[in-house]
Amino acid sequence: MSYKFEYLGIGGILDTAIKLFKDQLGLLIGISFATLVPVQFVLGLITQTMGPPIDATGKPDFANAAPAAIIAFAFTILVVLLIAPLTNAATIFAVGSVYLSRPTTVADSIKQGLRRWGAVVWTSILYTLVVMLGLLLFVIPGIIFMFRYLLAPTVSVLEPCSGSEALSRSRVLMDGEKGKAFVMGLVVGAINAGIGFLANMITQPQANLVVSVLVQAVTAAFGACAFTVFYFSSRCKHDNFDLQMLAESVGPTDGAANR
Repeated sequence: MSYKFEYLGIGGILDTAIKLFKDQLGLLIGISFATLVPVQFVLGLITQTMGPPIDATGKPDFANAAPAAIIAFAFTILVVLLIAPLTNAATIFAVGSVYLSRPTTVADSIKQGLRRWGAVVWTSILYTLVVMLGLLLFVIPGIIFMFRYLLAPTVSVLEPCSGSEALSRSRVLMDGEKGKAFVMGLVVGAINAGIGFLANMITQPQANLVVSVLVQAVTAAFGACAFTVFYFSSRCKHDNFDLQMLAESVGPTDGAANR
């Protein structure tokens, strides 16, 4: 199945991302269910069932909540440093593969995610540090850095680079695209916030946990779709990547093939 492959405006990026997300929902959710969803569900259960005990006055006894806090902290570190980057890398790889008409599977996407896990973690840490440093310098530089290097994690999955090299590559791809990225972030954020708001209307704790974890998986997958399409759109602008793909699809001419 082919998708619109060219330099796109905001509407074109979102339209392509929605179509890709709908077509590949099984693949994208399968990646989350094989990686992030089980850990998030366990973390949620720990938070719900192992909260601070209630003392004789009816108030939470935080002094005796250390075991639960330690377990919750350990799972949080597991999610932030291992599972979430793996899921993100696998999802970006899957979206990129399908977008380039190269079908993939959940297993192959996770394998590639594992290969690029170190690159994604290092690039994400460097990106966070640069943005935080910019925010400390009177806020405005941090906002500029946030958008300038926005595509660095995506670059670290889809190109053979990481760290400062991925940041530099993102700077090239984001040239002239920061306003578009800002609007896209608002739109994707609004969609995710609306879905999350509806999920939080469920008052039963266990049902709320299940729905919240599923919603997080869906919104994260859609965000990966949107910004991966944005990445390829930027490559079409700066690298003429659409022309390269067209040349590859056509192949050599008859004369060249017979030489």
